[in-house]
Amino acid sequence: MSLHLLLLVTTDDELADEVCRLAAVAGCELRRVGDPDAAGAEWRRASLVLLDEAALTAWSATGRPRRPGIVVVGTKPPPGFWRAAFEAGAEQAIELPDDEARLVDLLAEARETPAPRSGRVLAVTGGCGGAGASVLATATALAAARRGDRCLLLDCDPLGGGLDLAVGAETTAGLRWPGLTVSGGRIAASALHEALPGRTVGSGALTLLSCDREGTGTGMTPQSVRAVLDAGRRAGETVVCDLPRFHDETTGAVLRQADLTIVVIPAEVRACAAAARLVAGIHGCGGPIRAVVRGPAPGGLRTTDVERAVGLDVLTAMRPQAGLPAVMDRAGLGSGRVVARGPLARTARELLAALDGGADADAAGPGTETARVGAA
Repeated sequence: MSLHLLLLVTTDDELADEVCRLAAVAGCELRRVGDPDAAGAEWRRASLVLLDEAALTAWSATGRPRRPGIVVVGTKPPPGFWRAAFEAGAEQAIELPDDEARLVDLLAEARETPAPRSGRVLAVTGGCGGAGASVLATATALAAARRGDRCLLLDCDPLGGGLDLAVGAETTAGLRWPGLTVSGGRIAASALHEALPGRTVGSGALTLLSCDREGTGTGMTPQSVRAVLDAGRRAGETVVCDLPRFHDETTGAVLRQADLTIVVIPAEVRACAAAARLVAGIHGCGGPIRAVVRGPAPGGLRTTDVERAVGLDVLTAMRPQAGLPAVMDRAGLGSGRVVARGPLARTARELLAALDGGADADAAGPGTETARVGAA
């Protein structure tokens, strides 16, 4: 019999004693922490997460990513509390002592059940204009699909010209942001797949939610973005978001949900200066932020120089890829093998590895190409 992590988040000693007593009846042990932030990577690894009223409020206020397997436990909940719990993303609500038997059953089942695979959210933005963030976001989404993931590529830059052009899906039928009506709340991932442009890539699938060529951003709101991200997470998908360089409520909604944010920075002094200002504006908005340094480096900048100038750890460096602009202009990344080989493909795979590592991305050091950004 394999035992799995069960997490209790509460500062209420009496409630903790009662829940631990019931856990003993179910034959399992609980890991107790005081608040959601203290859970760290265990928040995602746990088969079941039990929250009390205060922990649920803290979880909702911080914008921490939703995940399956959330159960709220209380003894004397105030009126309307259970409704708020479900709206926040809890799957079940337990009131003690009335629901003792149900909680024992949940704990017993969870001890033999692996943690549900929650989706991952990757945000990619440029440290300066023309950094190549949209290209890298698109390549990473295609790489995720190629390895077998269901991937949702989310275009959050209304002035970017439409990410469907980067994929090569501008003539593919399906809704773009202006045609999508999402007022908030829950939306099924299956409904998104049916409504949006998509394609099979390798053994996986890519679904695209793109802006249009008008640049109005119609349909894209903080509420609609959160609903789409939640849908991807609940379905266990890899969600890649292409963010603009300006920071507003919509980009803030993405950053707060992101498991990892990547800032693409050309290896140039002026680009570093621009990136430093951007990073200062988004620091502390969500999960870990890392840099990808893009070559060439005409002045000989090393990744350590970029780290000092911008104040970010460099995840990896990307050498230039010959012929990439022509591929983008002709048919987009989705049409060729550029996502399967070369510097762009290697960088995309490194981003996915860091994303899969979750909290381990905090400890990730520079990649193998980070000593100096190549000129060719």
